[in-house]
Amino acid sequence: MGRYSGIPELLEQFMNEHETDERWITVHELRDRFNLTRYQCNTVSGFLRRLKFGTFGRFQFIVVTIERVHGANPSDPKNCRYLVKRKSWLLQKNSLNEKME
Repeated sequence: MGRYSGIPELLEQFMNEHETDERWITVHELRDRFNLTRYQCNTVSGFLRRLKFGTFGRFQFIVVTIERVHGANPSDPKNCRYLVKRKSWLLQKNSLNEKME
């Protein structure tokens, strides 16, 4: 994951801060939260798309779907939002651990 150095950790931190296993997110939200540059945002977008079409085996989140979001005006840029979800096998593993405690 050399090309995406640090991005998986930022996404994981973002999801943990919101204490959720599934959430719609935008690159703009990540940019605001972590003060990312426009160049880094392009990399984040590429990483999220890669999670949709070919997940990283060790990474605990996947992108279930990608939606295009249209701006209020026709001239506004079209953005995407991503439905990020924790992999189901991790949810099962966590629930088993909780039952054993």
